[in-house]
Amino acid sequence: MKGDNSQQASPEEMQQRMHDYMGWMKKMTESGKLKAGQPLEPSGTLLKDKETILSDGPFLEPKEIIGGYVILLADDINEATALAKDCPLLAHCEIMVRPLINVPG
Repeated sequence: MKGDNSQQASPEEMQQRMHDYMGWMKKMTESGKLKAGQPLEPSGTLLKDKETILSDGPFLEPKEIIGGYVILLADDINEATALAKDCPLLAHCEIMVRPLINVPG
């Protein structure tokens, strides 16, 4: 999930968003679709190459903040997209749906 308008929301709005999101996560868990999901720390390091290391603000690219990830079990990209469309945070941020590559190991 990626967004940039969280700073514009009041504390009450943020609390409601989190409540709605947690309800969606509970629904995904109860349906057996949730495999994993975590928020990400707001700070980090961006490696451009072996010599170029960037640490910027608390966010590396404030216009495109990646707040976390969710891994859902779906039969295909269409089902995953349908599940993501039901996420209440979609009203406030972008959600990128991508399949995982199965790497033998």
